[in-house]
Amino acid sequence: MPKESTSKAKEGLDEDKSRRERLLIYLSIVAFIIILAIISTFYVYTNPIQQCKNVIIYSNKVSCFSNLAYSTGNASVCSYLSGSYAASCYQSVAYKLSNASICKYAISAYEPIGASCIEYFVNKTGNISLCNSLPYNDKQTCAFFGALNSQNLSACELAGPNMSLCFSSVSLSRAIYYKDIFYCYNVSASTNKTFISDIISHSKAKPNSTIMGIGFSFIPAGYNITARDLCILSVAQELGNKSYCSMLNYSIMQSACYQLVSPVQPSSSEVNYTSLLQACSNAGSFANTCRTLVLISEAVSNKNISICKTLNQTASWECFTTLARTYKDVSYCGYITNATVNNACILSAKYNVTS
Repeated sequence: MPKESTSKAKEGLDEDKSRRERLLIYLSIVAFIIILAIISTFYVYTNPIQQCKNVIIYSNKVSCFSNLAYSTGNASVCSYLSGSYAASCYQSVAYKLSNASICKYAISAYEPIGASCIEYFVNKTGNISLCNSLPYNDKQTCAFFGALNSQNLSACELAGPNMSLCFSSVSLSRAIYYKDIFYCYNVSASTNKTFISDIISHSKAKPNSTIMGIGFSFIPAGYNITARDLCILSVAQELGNKSYCSMLNYSIMQSACYQLVSPVQPSSSEVNYTSLLQACSNAGSFANTCRTLVLISEAVSNKNISICKTLNQTASWECFTTLARTYKDVSYCGYITNATVNNACILSAKYNVTS
């Protein structure tokens, strides 16, 4: 074979070999890309954190991370959120795990929710020292309500300028809880009666309590009732003992007391809400508040969501939250459109707390 032909044949073989090598390299690259895509897809599919990251709509992303953190009990997942969303996320995990130390992350993310988280554990455990993890003003508020819930008079010393109010409030709470009228004498007559009325409505009474709470609409027009009067009225009502009415200083209040106190309290089905709403017209500056409270009470008593829908936004949210908490039914929270309030409603229904 001529030398020239041999050379050309060799060049042809080398060129074929080169093409094969290039083809193999190309196929290897394609195969690598395909494998990488499969691995990436599998990683995204199996990695819940990445799944949440890939959610486009922010409200859905918040729900994804919050639900993941709660379901796994992994508070670190909340770090992918910020502000009040992160704080609410940490709060829910703290409640689920009964771990107060997680609240510190909620405080860093959004202080009001973090403070609520700490206050929940203070109320649950009676450990007032947990309040020390809060800033000064929040610490005083935490100590105040912690003392009230645990009925710990000595804890009032941490309540700062609210110490006197704290002492009166705890005394009132003890009076109702122990059904002991003489605690009422520790309630300062000058104590804020609106606040005292709220305490009466939400007091830590015994399970068989019959107390209904004393609303301003029941007070005789023109009479300036004191916090101590409210305490005496409440305990008299709790005990169904009209004789305590004589401890009130004025005959007009004694008369009102005799009308309010009866041995057997009416059931919710017997409450005449129409009359109560009419009575609110005598509540002066508290008339609107009175009507709102009566309507919420009626809505909760009859599980009537239509009433909640007639209220202004804030009152409506409170109405649905109260329904959820009372009946431990989170479905009522679905009527609340604000994400933060909705989350607080769900926590309230699950853990019977307020934020």
